[in-house]
Amino acid sequence: MSTMMKACVAGGNRPIRLEDCPSPVPGTDQLLIRTRAVALNNADLTPRDEDHIAGYEFSGEVVAVGSGVDPAIIGERVAGTAPSAFAEFVLVHHRHVIVIPRELSFEEAAPLPTALLTEFGALSLAGTGPGDSVLITAASSGIGLIGVQIAKLMGAMPVIATTRSASKRAMLEGLGADVVIVTNCAGPGGAGWAAQVLEATDGLGVTTVLDHVAGEMLNATVPATRRGGQIISVGRLSGAVAPVNLYGLAVRQTSLRSVSYGFNPSEVIGDLLAGVSEQILPAVADGRVRAVVDAVFPFTRMPAAVERLSSGQAKGKIVLSLPWPGRYWQALPWCSGAA
Repeated sequence: MSTMMKACVAGGNRPIRLEDCPSPVPGTDQLLIRTRAVALNNADLTPRDEDHIAGYEFSGEVVAVGSGVDPAIIGERVAGTAPSAFAEFVLVHHRHVIVIPRELSFEEAAPLPTALLTEFGALSLAGTGPGDSVLITAASSGIGLIGVQIAKLMGAMPVIATTRSASKRAMLEGLGADVVIVTNCAGPGGAGWAAQVLEATDGLGVTTVLDHVAGEMLNATVPATRRGGQIISVGRLSGAVAPVNLYGLAVRQTSLRSVSYGFNPSEVIGDLLAGVSEQILPAVADGRVRAVVDAVFPFTRMPAAVERLSSGQAKGKIVLSLPWPGRYWQALPWCSGAA
């Protein structure tokens, strides 16, 4: 293996660019992955000052292992989450991957790990099962789409999805949403759509909210929640701060939790992905749970892929493919407006 690799570097107040970087070497508890596909997430759009290899989500083949890892996994097709994923090779903790079902391509698997562990983790924390009703905000986001499917798989009824775009209604219904609410048609600050949730739940409200937005949206979910229900803050598309009517929570005896599944300690993601492998991957293999892919770009068109994600028009995840064997590019003078 070459000592150098191509990687997408961001930061330093410059556009994302393709550069030569040292190839990584696996350390204790690590796998080295030859990357076959990567997926974009909203976190990839967050500016950072320091130069860094971008990306968090990938699929590929295990080509080497560090100490403490059974070498029998070499050659396995896996998908996972790790920093610095947008590169020809990526290092990942051995528990931060899932084995790709043989029915899936690398491009179909790359957008799964982050959404699966996040939505499975949140819904498991809520104890979701038959008899529960679930409201998922920003359900047409790449992560929210997986949340709709996992909630249905766990037996929730109804699963209620919100979206700002009426054009995404059919997609959400096709994935199992029982009710789809277009929030930008429901009045200022979401006023009116909570009434639609109550109507769909015989006036009771949902037992669980998975909120991916925060901001005013999180507060708007309070009157849509059943007495004794719970709100799980999973995402912060509107920022990390949200005004909350504490009296409203108290009156409805509603609990509010906020979760974030980072890379440290490693046991957090490891335990979640172990649960995903046992409880969710069979449904991924047979098609009951799947990533919705808006578009697949070649790795050399990363700026165009970022532009597509930034547009807010994508219906599902943006994936980039890295064909092997052999190098197929030269260093490119990428800029943010590249096509």
